[in-house]
Amino acid sequence: MTQARNPRSAGFSLIEALIAMVLVTMMILGIMPLFTTSIVQNVSGKESTVSANFSRSTVEELTSLPLDRRALQPPIADTAREVCQTYEEGSGWEEVICGAPVAGEPTWTRRSRVRQYNISEIYDGDTAAGVPTFKNPIPGYDPTDERFDAFVQIRELMIATEGQRTQDSPLGPGRRIDMVSLRGF
Repeated sequence: MTQARNPRSAGFSLIEALIAMVLVTMMILGIMPLFTTSIVQNVSGKESTVSANFSRSTVEELTSLPLDRRALQPPIADTAREVCQTYEEGSGWEEVICGAPVAGEPTWTRRSRVRQYNISEIYDGDTAAGVPTFKNPIPGYDPTDERFDAFVQIRELMIATEGQRTQDSPLGPGRRIDMVSLRGF
C-alpha cells in the first residue's frame, strides 16, 4: 500500500529557493565594499610604514655621521646637497640624477637634502604648521677654511620617500613621507 504524500511537507519550493538566493546575493553585494576598502587600507598602511622606515633609516644614517663628512655638507658655493635614489625589489637603492628620467619602474624614490644655517637665520613668523623655519641657507665652503666654521651652527636634513603608484592605480597614488631633522653643533 502506498501512502500519498502531503505537498506541504515536501521541502522548499522553487520560488522559496529563488527568494533565498536573491537575499543571500544582496547581503554579499552589501558586504563586498567592506572587503575592498579593507584591502586598500591595508596596502596603504603597509606603504606608509615602509615609506616611513625608508626615510627614518636615512635620517638615522645621516645623523650618525661626523659633521665634517661630505654627505652632510653642500657643495662649495651651493646652498644644498641633494641626493636622489630609486628602489626596485631585488636590486635595492640606486643613486640617480635628481629630476632625470629613470630607467625601469622603481617601486620607491627617495630624495635627501642637506642645508646648513646660522642660528640667527631662524624665522618663527607665520607658518602653516607653527614650526619655525630658516630664512637663508649658508652655501657650501671649503672645510679647510676655518673662517666659515663659526657661521654654520645647524644642519637641516630633509628626506622625502615616495611610492611610485600612479593616480590611476586601483589602490590610488603612492604614499609620500617627508621627514626633517635638525642637527646643531
